[in-house]
Amino acid sequence: MSEEVSNLLGNQLLRATVSRFEADRQEAMAIIDLYLNSAVGIGDHPNIVHEIHKATKMLAEAEDALDALRRHFFDQTREEE
Repeated sequence: MSEEVSNLLGNQLLRATVSRFEADRQEAMAIIDLYLNSAVGIGDHPNIVHEIHKATKMLAEAEDALDALRRHFFDQTREEE
């Protein structure tokens, strides 16, 4: 496999991974917002604190992962140019 094709594939995989973590981040934020600002979400889940806790962990994991990818891969690309 040539370096150009490998680079293209690597960039696509990296972008796909970033997109997945961004989607997880948005989902977690939507869940937290729903529980904090909508009575509809509260009726379905009797343990709101537990649900917000789970969504907060999901949010933190996604943001940490995005930061790590950007720090180790996106910054590295700029330094090499």
